[in-house]
Amino acid sequence: MSPHPEPAQLLVEYLPLLPKGKALDVAMGKGRNALFLASHGFDVVGLEKDEGSIAVCRADAKERGLNPEIRRTDLEDLTSYKIESSAYDVVICFYYLQRNLIPIMKDALKPGGIMIYETFLIDQHLTAGHPRRREFCFEHNELLHNFPGFRILYYREGKDANGTYKASLVAQKNI
Repeated sequence: MSPHPEPAQLLVEYLPLLPKGKALDVAMGKGRNALFLASHGFDVVGLEKDEGSIAVCRADAKERGLNPEIRRTDLEDLTSYKIESSAYDVVICFYYLQRNLIPIMKDALKPGGIMIYETFLIDQHLTAGHPRRREFCFEHNELLHNFPGFRILYYREGKDANGTYKASLVAQKNI
């Protein structure tokens, strides 16, 4: 049996707070977080563009006896898909930033639902040159300012233990 990639630490930490039900993983990659949620009883929908990543996720899911719904989605083409409004108890997004998608992700949450968002901070681009494009990083306080009217359960910006600069948020949609 192959070792499974570790889910994001922030997701693991906040798992006990997440309302059970339907979860959306935006830009799920190879599915490490989607499969983690599925293994804890969530009904998971994962969105991903890359066929190779989807194939890895499907194989991993099959091996683990999990059945997430995977939708091949070009997130940059907002006309090619629809994320249902007030349909999800949990929405997660890790290491993907598309600013015009944030209002859609917030709208996808049911009242009382929880959003977990974590991605690179501008300091990562400036100090390490990664991501290569500045627009793939949040400016200081930008992630926080995208969630007015939400209850902020956790927010942090800065360097993590691995030396990566990131912005991290856990926020609950008002009921």
